[in-house]
Amino acid sequence: MMHSTRLLPLFFTATVVVTFSTIAFAQTASVDRTTCYFPLSVDSSQSDTLQRRPTTPDQLYPDASLGWKHYLRLWKDLQKDPANESLRRYLGFATSKTPASKTPSSKTPTSKTNDQDVRIRRGRSAPAWLAWKPGSYRQVETSHFTIYSRADRQVSTNVARSLEQCYWVWTQMFFPLWEAAPQVSGHLERLKADQSLDSFLQLSSKRITIRRRLTVVLFSDAQQYVDALGKDNPGISQSTGFYSDNRRTTFLIGQPLDLPTLRHELVHQLFREATRSGLDEQSERDFWLVEGIAGYFESFSGQADGSVTLGGWDSPRLQFARYRVLANRDTMPIEELRRDGRLSAQSRTDLPRWYAHAIARTHQLLDGGNSESRKWIYQKLAELYKIDAGLGVPNNTIPIDKPLTNFLKVSDADLKSNPPTRSLTKLCLTRCDLTSAGLATLPVSDRLNWLDLSYVPIKNSDVARLLPQPQSLQQLSLEATGVDDEMSDWLRRAKALREVDLSWTQTGDQVIESLSNAKSISTLWMTGSKVSDASVDAISQMRNLNSVDLQRTDVSESGLSRLQAARNSLTVNPLQLISQ
Repeated sequence: MMHSTRLLPLFFTATVVVTFSTIAFAQTASVDRTTCYFPLSVDSSQSDTLQRRPTTPDQLYPDASLGWKHYLRLWKDLQKDPANESLRRYLGFATSKTPASKTPSSKTPTSKTNDQDVRIRRGRSAPAWLAWKPGSYRQVETSHFTIYSRADRQVSTNVARSLEQCYWVWTQMFFPLWEAAPQVSGHLERLKADQSLDSFLQLSSKRITIRRRLTVVLFSDAQQYVDALGKDNPGISQSTGFYSDNRRTTFLIGQPLDLPTLRHELVHQLFREATRSGLDEQSERDFWLVEGIAGYFESFSGQADGSVTLGGWDSPRLQFARYRVLANRDTMPIEELRRDGRLSAQSRTDLPRWYAHAIARTHQLLDGGNSESRKWIYQKLAELYKIDAGLGVPNNTIPIDKPLTNFLKVSDADLKSNPPTRSLTKLCLTRCDLTSAGLATLPVSDRLNWLDLSYVPIKNSDVARLLPQPQSLQQLSLEATGVDDEMSDWLRRAKALREVDLSWTQTGDQVIESLSNAKSISTLWMTGSKVSDASVDAISQMRNLNSVDLQRTDVSESGLSRLQAARNSLTVNPLQLISQ
């Protein structure tokens, strides 16, 4: 994760002294995420636990249709009253009035997950190209999916539930592009503003119908996945799932189940098969949005109250984007993204970098607070997938009102107005406009395995409050912050550390001694710190250490020679220091 070129901090002098003050904040920021809903069980008890202002897709889209507004209103009402039979029946969920004849026989066991019927039986009708013998797999059916599974029953059920949840959230987010949008709009067109959906639907027998179920193949593990698909898909061992446009099938691995991949690949499938897509082949331009929107759905974060958020500064993909753009100064002009079609994008030698920028730009256009940018996304998706949604033709120029760097930088007000809606495991806020006061609004995050607060004016106590139990922490970057040797006791408990960057801080020999408990450290950047020759022996005894940088420290030439003699395979001082 750490880069080999290091910018000298603007405040660098022969002796680095950094002082910070706490700044109070009163300003507020706009909501940076979209709220949707998924079906709750009928016995769920509801309370208003949201700590944010929920903003649904129809509220964020300029001139959203009345049908879209009615549909989101239906989901809001269902969240408040999960047992409402009129709403449940319309969406196709089981109700107390479901006829007994509809209940599967004992030979077809049924699981209830979020009130979605999950029917599981011995498989006998898998596609011929799969070459699975009858009875050697499970066949799982839900309202919208047929899953051919070689995973166990519980995993198969969990995957079915996750697919259904993602499906319903996608229909809310992209209602204008959904194949059932005209149907729903027609059903609800006579609904009056002062009329409840419950009373309106009680007078109607209509319900949402779909053309056909979508096909998913679920393998028990990665080896089975590679054995089955590797011959026709070189490099598939590097993936944890994919959607085949030719097969009209999503392929997934059951153990371990990668939910971000499930949602990413399912979104590809939904745009192709749950819309009236007329797409024959991918466009020669703007393929970045096809991948960007799928990557955006990886930010899906479900809450106990039945809400789901998409986007937000805490999205896992944006942590990597901040590191890439703000720390590494890696930029990619939007036109460079736009010029690639599917084949040219997939032949790029920097494909991971291209994906990262595509997803970051999608977040920016959807969550940056510019309604015209958001509208452009919907219009362009309709154009790319050849969906006649009546949204108008997208402008040739994307309406971006600020640089990507500005979007990625979060402030105290951003953190206060938009509390995280997921359990944080990765947090990169490097070079953001934050203070201790802003950081204090974040919840305790003991599951963090990556923390980067470089160039943020924080102290030891700020780090310890955010992560009081650092046992899971593997990567730590606090470059150019106000931390010092008093964080040694905290570091002694961070035994899983692999990469540490405390460059340009007041940390020194005491911190190096505390890191002796972290047996897996492979990279140690202490550039510009207070480390001296007294730490040479401790560093040489870090058996898994591959590289260390001690430039601009109190380690002498003789100390460096002693370190290299003790560990001749160790890379010492690899960083190229350049002025800003």
